[in-house]
Amino acid sequence: MTAPNEVHRSQQYPVRYPRGVAEERYDPTFRVATWNLERRSSRAWSTAPFQQERMALVDADIWVLTETFVDRVPSEGFDAVFSPPHLERRPNPDERWTAIWSRWPISRLDDPPPHRRGSVAALITTPMGSLIVYGTVIAYHLEPSHDDGRPARAWEVHTAEIERQTHEWHHLRQIQPGVTVIVAGDFNQARSGRRRSYGTNATRKAVTDGLTRAGLRCLTEEDLVETGAISDRSHVEHICATDDLEQIGPVRAWDRVDQHGRALSDHPTLAVDLRFR
Repeated sequence: MTAPNEVHRSQQYPVRYPRGVAEERYDPTFRVATWNLERRSSRAWSTAPFQQERMALVDADIWVLTETFVDRVPSEGFDAVFSPPHLERRPNPDERWTAIWSRWPISRLDDPPPHRRGSVAALITTPMGSLIVYGTVIAYHLEPSHDDGRPARAWEVHTAEIERQTHEWHHLRQIQPGVTVIVAGDFNQARSGRRRSYGTNATRKAVTDGLTRAGLRCLTEEDLVETGAISDRSHVEHICATDDLEQIGPVRAWDRVDQHGRALSDHPTLAVDLRFR
């Protein structure tokens, strides 16, 4: 396992041709996926092997995994950067809120600095161009305490994290002008506006305002229950991107259970196919 704070690979990174496509018909589309692994380590024998099967099926080029461990590698040949340990909430130092995994060269950014609450940014050099991925967990509504240890009421930490993280999205766009940016992970809010979906109107608006200010658009706002892509409960994971990325096809989603009815996580898996404009 590579060190969490710095990653590199010595071998040459080849251009990855899409599944079954010959080089002369190469279409430079890549897949970004996000999934909350519900704190399953590689030793979770009843779940982890089937989660690995799911990740192999999704076959993403870039993963943002949340509620994860440093040893949960999506597939062979990937490297990662991680948010720092949050020992007050997750005593195992190998457990992290957020990981960004890439099949291409990846390096952690220190501005904005990685945060134990679950944010981390990385520069990824793809064969099609460089981009920044900001991986996130926006704290859930009953997060028990603020960073200084004060008890928190419902939605207080969630709201504070929206303020912190949306400021960082805007900051990234200012210090890295012209660089493609993706923000992905567990936002802990449904964004379709469907009645009784998780989140509040105020916190949804705060995220929307932050995305707009940073020149980002959310690609996963549609309600996947209503479209039939997932079976129940609106999703709270999202993938957002700057306008220099074109979305190819619909949002892809895999349910919380596999084809045999095995529960893999309390969250579905989401992916989008993208291409540089």
